[in-house]
Amino acid sequence: MPEPSDTPKSNGKGKSKGPGTWVLALFGLPFAAAGLGLLLLSVLPTLVDWSTMQGWQPVQATLASAETVASRSSKSTTYSVKAEYQYRVAGQEYTGRRVAIGSGSDNVGEFQKELGARLEEAQRSGTPVQAWVNPDNPAEAVLDRSLRPGMLAFKLVFALVFGGAGLGIMLFAWRMRSVLSSEERVAERTWEARPWESRAQWKDNRIRARRRIGRWVLWVLALVWNGVALPMAAMVVPRTLERGDHLLAGTLLLFPLVGLALLVWALRSALHARRYGDVRLELDPFPGSIGGHFGAILAVPVAYSSGLRFLATLQCVQHTRSRSGGKTSYDSRTLWQVRGLPQVEAQGEGVRLAWRFDLPAHLPASEDPGSEYHRWEFEVKSVPGTSGDNLAPGFGCSFDVPVYLTNQKSVWLQHDAAQHPQLGEVAKTDEEDVSDVEQVAGGVRLYFPYGRRWKQMLALLVFGAIFAGAGTLLWSSDAPLLFGVLFGGIGWLVVLGAIYGMGNSLTVQMDRHGLRTERRLLGLASFKSAASASEVARLEIQESYSTTTGGNRETYYRLQAVLASGKGITVADSLRGRAAAQQLLSSLCRQTGYTKGSALD
Repeated sequence: MPEPSDTPKSNGKGKSKGPGTWVLALFGLPFAAAGLGLLLLSVLPTLVDWSTMQGWQPVQATLASAETVASRSSKSTTYSVKAEYQYRVAGQEYTGRRVAIGSGSDNVGEFQKELGARLEEAQRSGTPVQAWVNPDNPAEAVLDRSLRPGMLAFKLVFALVFGGAGLGIMLFAWRMRSVLSSEERVAERTWEARPWESRAQWKDNRIRARRRIGRWVLWVLALVWNGVALPMAAMVVPRTLERGDHLLAGTLLLFPLVGLALLVWALRSALHARRYGDVRLELDPFPGSIGGHFGAILAVPVAYSSGLRFLATLQCVQHTRSRSGGKTSYDSRTLWQVRGLPQVEAQGEGVRLAWRFDLPAHLPASEDPGSEYHRWEFEVKSVPGTSGDNLAPGFGCSFDVPVYLTNQKSVWLQHDAAQHPQLGEVAKTDEEDVSDVEQVAGGVRLYFPYGRRWKQMLALLVFGAIFAGAGTLLWSSDAPLLFGVLFGGIGWLVVLGAIYGMGNSLTVQMDRHGLRTERRLLGLASFKSAASASEVARLEIQESYSTTTGGNRETYYRLQAVLASGKGITVADSLRGRAAAQQLLSSLCRQTGYTKGSALD
């Protein structure tokens, strides 16, 4: 293959630095340690003690002393209860000092103050109190064996959020560190001339899919979550139902349900890995060439058939990290995207897939992660509704690929995947998933039904339910009000957004007289917009949102009618991929005569 003839020099922007990954890992370590420590040293022992104490026997105890101890600091005051009491078992007298399951001080709710006040009053009046004694070891006793669900939920949410964030940061740092292998450090001198050779995962043109780390993270999350949620539900929910607190019981049941969903997700990911193995992507030319070709070859272990189809998406994504007011925000924007179907050939016991795309000359090259960088992503998935339906679970993988300004053409790949004769059929099927298009006199009528993109909305609903459930649990118990409002507020906003996404329909009619839209919510509320043809300046594509599942990124778009006043009216939404949005935009402009805009170009 000829050498690149016009390779630009890198300015080193965003280049990874080895020490930076260690700093990132050390930054995540305290979060992970705090979360895991709280889980292993507090949450789980509390559940074990509570479960064990349910078999302890009640006895009458006499209080020798009882005191509520307040520990004040500049920001808050915490409370704990100390007591000493005597009790008799089998004619032998014992002295106990354990008051509750937990021995520390806190200010979560009124538990400590109420327990202290009750014991102090009993001590003053000489009233006996009930203690619970271990029948196997009478020297062990406790005055209050209640679980405190609010305190438990507070610790559990803290452990999962902080521990998960810390582990995620450390895994990300480990992934970034793997980029700086010994081979890369040796190749550092060639960075200016051939930057793709400084990446170990690109150097040999055998590029691995990026879902392996995500699969391990998913298993860790599923196992940790279920290791806490299932025992907690088994022990706490029945007794909560006995007390008649059905709201709390229902909220607690959300946690094991989410855990089971995580296990199913992890199992599907493992089955996918077992079924398809470690697939590798080869590029022709290597690397992909801005102003030239991007060619990709992938071998998939699935039996060949004439109707087998795989859809590939190549996109250039701009990632930005910024700080404002002491807060760091992350943003990603798809700058360019193309989709195509491959040439499929039988190869051994599987198939060989080959795509080739033409790349415009104005796009940015691949860059190492930094505060602002560009990444090229290549995603492949089997197309439903073909003879590839025997792929179970459906094939899908995603790759980070090198694309640079080399002006190279593919040697072996001749056909443009974006011009595949069956691509229009696939795009039409995808469009029909969310809309019905009907020609009317002088224009077109579109209907976007209830429940479109229901899988994505259902995932959001589950995510929101986790936070809403945690917030409800904290609100109804003795946890601080702030945590209930924070988690409940976020959760219910996401839940309402998911319900809106599944529960609204959009009807649009566009013709030479103008456009009229009506959005209905759950068949009840109706929101209408209208504009005359002279008011419509152009139709354009707008990016709505992106989702990432198993390393695969999906970007969704909407079409807007931009009026002369600058106001925008949505005429299509829930369009998966820019290619589908561009196709619908071209079709609407052709059928209505409106001007095509290019807000994303």
